[in-house]
Parts: sequence; C-alpha cells; structure tokens
Amino acid sequence: MGSLTKRILVAIPAIVVLLFATFWGSNILFKIMVVLGLGLAFVEYFRLADAHKLKTLRTEGLVALGLLLLPWVVPPLRPWGGTDVLTLGIFILTLSFLWSHRPLKEMVVSVSVTFFGVAYFGVLGHYFFRLRELPQGSWHLLWLYIATWAYDTGGYFAGCWWGKHHFAPLASPKKSVEGCVGGFVLVVVSLFLLWNGMNYFGVINPYTPADVLALSVLLSLFGQLGDLVESLIKRSLSAKDSGSLLPGHGGVFDRIDSLLFNAPVLFYYLILFHK
Repeated sequence: MGSLTKRILVAIPAIVVLLFATFWGSNILFKIMVVLGLGLAFVEYFRLADAHKLKTLRTEGLVALGLLLLPWVVPPLRPWGGTDVLTLGIFILTLSFLWSHRPLKEMVVSVSVTFFGVAYFGVLGHYFFRLRELPQGSWHLLWLYIATWAYDTGGYFAGCWWGKHHFAPLASPKKSVEGCVGGFVLVVVSLFLLWNGMNYFGVINPYTPADVLALSVLLSLFGQLGDLVESLIKRSLSAKDSGSLLPGHGGVFDRIDSLLFNAPVLFYYLILFHK
C-alpha cells in the first residue's frame, strides 16, 4: 500500500470524527479530542527528547499540561491567564527536584526542555477551546481546519509535481517555493468555496470576501511557520517524524503542528476585526 493511500485511509475517518466532535451540540467530545491530541503530541515530544539523551520530567510535565488545560475542560473553573500558566509550570517543574533523586546537574536542562513542551502544547493548544467558545465557534474551527488542510494538501502535490526551488533547506529540505505557492492557491480557493457555501445554505456568515483573502495569507503563512518550527524541533533531535501512530502521516505532533500556530492567529483576527 502506497504512502498516499495510507494517508487518505487514515485521514478520512479522522476528519469525520473531528468534524462530528466540532459541530456536535455538546462540546465534551471536542474537549476530549483536543486534550487527547495535545497529550499524545506532548508524549511524542518527550520520546524525541529522550532518544536524544535529553532528560525530561515526563510525569511532572503531563501534570502541568493537565492543570493548564483543566479550566477549559471543566466550565466552572476560571481559565488561567498567561502569567498564571508560566507560574504554574515553573513551580511544578522546579519544585519537583526537591523530592526527587535526580542528579542536580540535570535540573536546568530537564526543566527547560519540559517547560518548553508545556508552553508549546498548552499555551498554543488552548486556543482551540477559545475558538470553540466564540459565537459560531464550530464554524470558525472549520475555517481553521479547511485553511490548514488545504495548504498542506496543495503544498504536498505542488511540491511533488513542480517543486524545484528549496524554501527552507535547514528546517525542511523537501519544502519548495512551488509547494508554498500551490498551498496558498488551494487555501484561497477552498476558503472562497466555504464562504460561498455558507451563504448558499443560509448559514449566518461572519466572514467577508476581504476576510477570505486576509485569512488565506495569514493562515498560509503561519501554518507554514508552524510546520517549519516542528521540523526544526525534530531535526534538532535527529528525528524524521514525531511518531508512527498515524500510518502515512507520522505522529500526532506532525498532524497538528500547523494548527497550533494557526489557532491563535485566527482567534486574534476575529477578536480584532469581528468584535
């Protein structure tokens, strides 16, 4: 079975489940999927670091990530602010050394590597919840998905067919300028079709044609940056994929890297221009 066939066979059921969770009236399934996805990606990050002989605080890091996300999963709790998150993570990770038998020489590296993971997946990941809680949050998330997936798909095929000029050889040698252009074109087409479809079916549409163009640029750019940052993380840890959980796709981290960067971009765009 070819790689492309594996990608399609894995992607279709995953997309169906994600869309069902996103649009289902109760958001409990959506919350479970987000927490599970972020947790699995965090574990993959730990494995990459451990394989590179970097000592991590796996248990403490997962506890910190769980506490960071908990207020977004349990409605009565007040969500953490940015300073609260930083304080919480530093307290848990640094104080864990007081009652451990780990060598003190590992402390700074272990805390730094683990805290980066907590901040990366926790701070960026919590914007999925924030988007879902906005008016018409499910539709905003659909715009996020479509733009990110369209760029990934367009970039993949354009790069395979016409890619000649390397875009970021240090981070990802296979990325090409042609792939970036192809991804952007498919994002514009996909978001315009989504915008037109919402109007056709009578869905209250908060977006305008100007939003289609602006978000095509922003989500293409930051989605690509998210992918490149994840590539830098993997290459710095001498790894090709973050894991093998998803045949044809790699790991969970490989699948959500662009979404993690695009989610806050879309959220703040909506806050600034669609109050």
